[in-house]
Parts: sequence; C-alpha cells; structure tokens
Amino acid sequence: MKQSYVRDPLGEAKPMYNAYNEAMADLFKKNDKIVLLYGDFPRGAAGEMATKEYPDRVYDVGIAEANLITVAAGLAAGGKIPFTHCHGIFAVGRAYNQIRQNVAFDKFNVKMMLLNTGMLWAFMGGSHQTIEEITALRVIPNLVLFSPADPVETKKIAQAALDHVGPVAIRVANPAVPTIYQDNFPFEVGKAVTVTEGKDATIIATGISVADALKAHDLLAKEKINVRLLDMHTLKPLDEAAIIKAAKDTGAIVTVEDTSILGGLGGAVAEVIAENYLAPVKRVGIKDRFGQSGTIDELKEVYEISASHIAAAVKAVIKRKKK
Repeated sequence: MKQSYVRDPLGEAKPMYNAYNEAMADLFKKNDKIVLLYGDFPRGAAGEMATKEYPDRVYDVGIAEANLITVAAGLAAGGKIPFTHCHGIFAVGRAYNQIRQNVAFDKFNVKMMLLNTGMLWAFMGGSHQTIEEITALRVIPNLVLFSPADPVETKKIAQAALDHVGPVAIRVANPAVPTIYQDNFPFEVGKAVTVTEGKDATIIATGISVADALKAHDLLAKEKINVRLLDMHTLKPLDEAAIIKAAKDTGAIVTVEDTSILGGLGGAVAEVIAENYLAPVKRVGIKDRFGQSGTIDELKEVYEISASHIAAAVKAVIKRKKK
C-alpha cells in the first residue's frame, strides 16, 4: 500500500537539476556564505541569477575538475560554503584524489553536486555514463552521500546539505523524473523513506531508480504480491536499521540502482544483510559493464533495470525465502 505522502498518480516529470536550482536560488539569497563553483557545466537558474546579482560569489574554473574541488576546499577553509557543479564522471574520474585528500580528510564544508550521474544518460555513451560513483565515494570517511529520487526530495536534500557541517556529495541523474512525493513527506538524513508497505519482499532503491521500482510495485500488486519499497536517499550514512527490519519483516530483498551493483547500493545492502540477518538478496543494477548510447528505455532494457526486470527479480527472490 502506498503511503499518503506518495502521489497517485505520480506528478509532473522534471529534471532534478532544475529542482536543485530552484532551491539553491532561494538558499543563496538567504546565506551570504554560499559560493557557487562550476567546472564545464551549465549554471542553471541559480547560477545565472548569482552571476548577474552576486558575481563575486560565482567561480568558473572551466574543464579542470580537480582544480574545482581544490578551490572549493580553499574557500571552505576561509569560511565560505562552496557548492561545486560538474559531471559526475569527471568528479570521480579526475578529482577523486582532491575529494579524498583536500575535502574529506580535512572535513571541509564543501558540497559537491555530481551531475548526469549513473547509466541513464541517453546520448553520451560509456565515456560519460557513470557506473562507479556510489562505490567510489561511499568508502571515503567523513563524506555524506545523497541520491534523491524526485524533484521534491532534491530540494530537501539541497537544504540538508547546507545544514550539515562537513563534506557532502549529491548524485543527480540527467533525465526528467516523475514527482513522487507530496511536499510534506518525511525526509530525514540517514533514514530511508517508506514509499509502500508490504510483507512479501522489500525493494530498496535509490535515485532515479525509485520511480521504476514503484512501477514494479504496481505490476506486482496486480498479481497479489505485496512489496515494501524503501527509498534509500542517503547512501552514507546508510539506514542499516531499515535494511535489517525489512529482512526480518519480509524475508527477501531486491536492491535497485542505475550504477554498478559491485560495491554500490546492492553491495552495501548485501554487507548489512550478511553481518546482521540472513535473507536472500537480488541486486538489480549494472553488472560489471560500461555504458553505451541509446534511448533511456533502451538502456533500461539492455541493462536489465526496467520495471519489468525489477518485478522479475522480486519474484525470483521470493522463491528463495526461508520456509
């Protein structure tokens, strides 16, 4: 059963970066410590507004992502609150050392927007589609890692990132996503959102994949299969209590993500299950391959992360439940 704060039907589809910009435009005006940094990435509504009205609080370093993070660390050391913006693949691929050494190690108050993350970026192909950012970033100490599911949650995460004192990374996918939540849904850092209740199995999804998991829930409901769906919007700190409770209550777990299952959400959940309460786990995500060009629907089918694949995974894992 869907929670009352879940829209039914789902609302308007909108890019999460647009929603972030709406939130940031408001936050920026209220807090004069915020500075915006861009590394070869469109500024969006907030950045354009800031460029016109507060040009001394906007920095563009060009195609130099490592420098982007280093400059942000220096600004944070001087008391500013930097929000950096660049493609996710280049944040992890070119600036990983700077994220680890210059930001996280020294606990600098830097907020890193990782944009166009995950596999579902239609036209850029494997060179730009990111399969490794969850795996790479969740092992870094001191770093909070967010993965919003819809525009409403994106706005709440922008506020939460500002409120948190310390390093934050926010992974945001490229395609427009449907609005899942009402504005009053219960968001708390490090606490998974229960999207639907159910007793037969639990789907744990993150980011853009939550909408597909919700579609899978509806497909399964037609077959009288009742599934709990958790939105794991905070990948670090991970809501281990919700994972363990789901394993105990429903006896079967399916994880869903648009990145690699090797060390990603699937790996993280499997670690918790293995150490705390054994239950069968099926990981839906990218299986040790690079991306390729294609439409969003084509990519979901080829990489087996569509709603129908999620539903099939749930049926398979239910068959493995303890008798």
